[in-house]
Amino acid sequence: MKSIKSKILVNMLPVVLIGSILIGVVSAILNYRGTYAILESTIGPAADIAGEAINEKLNGYWATLTEAAALDVFHTSKPNDKALIEQSEQIASRNGFIHLGKIDAQGIAMSGSNLSDQDYFKWCKERVAPVISNPIRDGNQVVFLMASPILTNGKFDGLVYGAVDASFLTEIVSGLHIGESGQAYILDEYGDVIGHPDPSYVVDGVNIIDQAKSDRSVADIAAIHERMIRGESGFDTYKFDGDSKIFGYAPIVGEQGWSIGIEASKSEFMASLKTSIMITVLIVLAVIIVAVFIAVRLARSVANPIKACMERLDLLSAGDLHTPVPQIYSRDETAGLMNGLDVTVTRLSDVVRDVSTHLGEMAKGNFTVEITRQYRGDFVTIQQSMKQINTSINDTLAQISIAVDQVASGSDQVAASAQSLSQGATEQASSVQELAATIADISHNVQQNADSANSANENAQRAGTDMQQSNVKMQDLVAAMNEINSTSDEISRIIKTIEDIAFQTNILALNAAVEAARAGAAGKGFAVVADEVRNLAGKSADASKSTAALIERSLQAVHNGMKLVDETAGSLVRTMEGVSASVEMLDRIAEASRQQSESIEQVSLGIDQISSVVQTNSATSEQSAAASEELSSQVGVVRSLVSQFRLRGAAVQAPPDKLAAEPDSFAFTDSKY
Repeated sequence: MKSIKSKILVNMLPVVLIGSILIGVVSAILNYRGTYAILESTIGPAADIAGEAINEKLNGYWATLTEAAALDVFHTSKPNDKALIEQSEQIASRNGFIHLGKIDAQGIAMSGSNLSDQDYFKWCKERVAPVISNPIRDGNQVVFLMASPILTNGKFDGLVYGAVDASFLTEIVSGLHIGESGQAYILDEYGDVIGHPDPSYVVDGVNIIDQAKSDRSVADIAAIHERMIRGESGFDTYKFDGDSKIFGYAPIVGEQGWSIGIEASKSEFMASLKTSIMITVLIVLAVIIVAVFIAVRLARSVANPIKACMERLDLLSAGDLHTPVPQIYSRDETAGLMNGLDVTVTRLSDVVRDVSTHLGEMAKGNFTVEITRQYRGDFVTIQQSMKQINTSINDTLAQISIAVDQVASGSDQVAASAQSLSQGATEQASSVQELAATIADISHNVQQNADSANSANENAQRAGTDMQQSNVKMQDLVAAMNEINSTSDEISRIIKTIEDIAFQTNILALNAAVEAARAGAAGKGFAVVADEVRNLAGKSADASKSTAALIERSLQAVHNGMKLVDETAGSLVRTMEGVSASVEMLDRIAEASRQQSESIEQVSLGIDQISSVVQTNSATSEQSAAASEELSSQVGVVRSLVSQFRLRGAAVQAPPDKLAAEPDSFAFTDSKY
């Protein structure tokens, strides 16, 4: 949590800091712009003055050449005439020309050379006006050829030229100084340096525009030079070798396309600005220090009393009503705040003392006390609450006394009921135990029945299995009887055949006997054989008849057996059906016995639970009886305790010896509330 002192400082100091810094920054910007404006106003006019000086110098040379072109000697003489040469030398020596001469209309010079292809000759012939050539470099010397046309009847009739040393441009720009390191130089229409404080720039024909194509470090100044050769004027800055430069430039009046530029070191001109900024910073720091001192002092004068008040309020919130409130000797709101806190603590102390006294009397059991003094403001709520508490406790204790009597009566009834319930629960427990024993016997018998039914079911299933096997054997027997019947029929047919054979044999024997009788003695032996054969045939026929009779009886017996077998098979089938029905009934009996056993187990479990509940009820009844007895004793204790309170309306009276020394009423100490 931030203190008020911190808040005052945090809110005040940023305003002072920001305001001071803004003032310093604005001052620095204004100084910078003013210095920059002064520099612009210095460099621009300097460039104009240098241009005027150059034009004045050039115009002087052109005036001399124009005057010479007007002389008769330059009109009538040939380029190699002696008089012309002497006149030319005199004019050159008087006017500072290195050399002066004439070129006729065909471009023939005084030396006899044909110079008609030179630019300055072409320009002068075409324009019929004074011109100046591009710089001509010869070793360490650089010259300009200045020419003025010779007019005859208004027509071009040659020109007068003069060679001028380019150093005059160097002399002009060397006289221009902007600061300690500032300098000026002149460019021709191609960007070559033709005038510079350092003559080597002129001799070498330095061209920054061409250098920028391979060296990007001079790109900024090259861009300025391009604007210069386009005839523009202006003011710009650039950096070279880590130094910031200020550069002003302007075209030189004339058709030659020259331009002059003046540069100065930015740091030199900004030295005064730096000094101004430092002074501004010092002033701002001084203002900030003074503002901080004032802000801290003001914050302390406000925060310290509030802090002391807050500390006393912390003590008050902790329940301290005795520590004195610190004194503030001032005439502002903080003194009023502290005085208000002092009054508040005093009044709260009085209220707490009154409430403590009132509650102390009630703690002693005296509820006949009444609040006779009136409180004001929100303290009225405390007065009302105390009255409500007193009245509520009076009513509550009276009701408790009545309730104690009712509880005492009820506890006696509960004790009697609990005793009766305990006795009934004991009897129920005995009955339930007998019922549980009976259920256990029934469960045992049902379990035995279920076991017997299961055994009978198993025996019936085995009997059913044996009956099924007997049925299978009976079917086999029926099949065997059928086969015997079929075989007996075959035997009957065979015996029939044997009888037929015996009959035929007998006939053959008779025929043989007849034939033997006819033969007489010769057939006597044959007759004996025939007689034996007839006897054998008779015996065979008898045997066949006996066998047939036996087979007939066997067939009859087989038919009777077949009938008995069929009846037996039918009986077995019916027996099988009865056994199956018996097995199903035994299954149902076994399942019913199992279900009865499970039901009896559930009944036994329920009986056990009932027995447990009955036992619990019995124990609970005994506990209730004991609790009722304890409650009766506690009721006596409560009645004794309630009788100690002194209530309004004499609802409950304490023993005389307890309250004899206590006052009948309660009066508060004098209070402002």
